Amino acid sequence: MRFLILLGAFLLTACVGSPPRQTEIARHDLGDPESRWPATSIAISRVEVRVAAWLDTPMQLYRLTYADSLRRHSYAENRWAAPPGELLERWLQRRILSGPIEGAGPGCRLVLWLDELEQRFDAPHSSQVVLDVRASLQPLRGDTVLAQYAFHLAKAAPSPDARGGVMATRMAADALSQDLARWLGAVARERPQVIASCKEIKEK
Repeated sequence: MRFLILLGAFLLTACVGSPPRQTEIARHDLGDPESRWPATSIAISRVEVRVAAWLDTPMQLYRLTYADSLRRHSYAENRWAAPPGELLERWLQRRILSGPIEGAGPGCRLVLWLDELEQRFDAPHSSQVVLDVRASLQPLRGDTVLAQYAFHLAKAAPSPDARGGVMATRMAADALSQDLARWLGAVARERPQVIASCKEIKEK
């Protein structure tokens, strides 16, 4: 009997004295671009991504539209490695620019406003990532807008969880880069003077 009492006291002490187990946070990024950006007639020397205030956080956001379409949630054990605007900017820079990021040669700035990025669940086991971006083509100096366009992309997540959201975000980023190339190609065809403007503009 005494042995059982001592054993119980030992086990209780061990449980109380043990620190709580902390779950490791998984941190995600967009990885490396798998291919180069299609060549365009309009020279791009810099890519900038600006974000809406609610997206300036590493929290990985999702929305259960089938339950409460007005409420945002964030995954408890998953984060972006940096705010998504920074990740997207770096990924597009590596995809689009062949020279240094802070290029000083001829060319224009590709300025993007990231208005929305979240994983939306239309059902418990079905979700998609929505990416809304406004793009403008600007000189390296000044805020003159040479061309602008708004993009809305939605990519189905391969799994209804945080990892599926990351993979769908990567697919959306890749689709965005292709859409940007097609848009600039259309600008070059319809407004050839923009090509000349970007070739002549140099940062001092």
